[in-house]
Amino acid sequence: MRWYGSLLPGRPAAVTDAEGTPAPPQAGEHPAAVHWLADYVYGTIATLVAIAGLTFESHPGELTTAAVVIVGAVAIWFAHTLSRLVSKRSAGHMNLGPADVWGELRHSWSIVTAAVPATVIFVLAGLGVWTIHVGFVLADVVGVASLAVVGIGTAGGRERPLGRRIGYVLAIVLVGVAIVLLEAGVHLL
Repeated sequence: MRWYGSLLPGRPAAVTDAEGTPAPPQAGEHPAAVHWLADYVYGTIATLVAIAGLTFESHPGELTTAAVVIVGAVAIWFAHTLSRLVSKRSAGHMNLGPADVWGELRHSWSIVTAAVPATVIFVLAGLGVWTIHVGFVLADVVGVASLAVVGIGTAGGRERPLGRRIGYVLAIVLVGVAIVLLEAGVHLL
């Protein structure tokens, strides 16, 4: 068996046999799209947390806020990549190289992608399309809506009971709503 990284963004690395034929998925493995969506959820929640923190500024600048959101997402992307590499190295007793780092970065880039809508919202606020305060509300709404879309997309089909699918989507959305409510609650203190 040989480990190799994927050359395509969002595609996980794979295991091959001696002839280079990809090994069949193991129990519990998910398609690359599911990993992409999972990392997108991670990035969306990180963005909502960053926005919550930025709302404590008395006079937040629009472009500074946009920069904090995107730079924070990049930092979390790097941290996520590092944690996966540490896990991979220790679990597999592997010697990792630059290709492994690059592969993990490509695999989890959706963490940064999730911050793009909020970044655009704050850049548009900087251009005077709306106020920074409207930008905060829009970014929160877009973040929660993104979680809903991912929930709907990953809830499963008719093979799963409708109640479970609805509960799953609600659970994902409630995480985002909880972050926004905590943000609002702290401002009331």
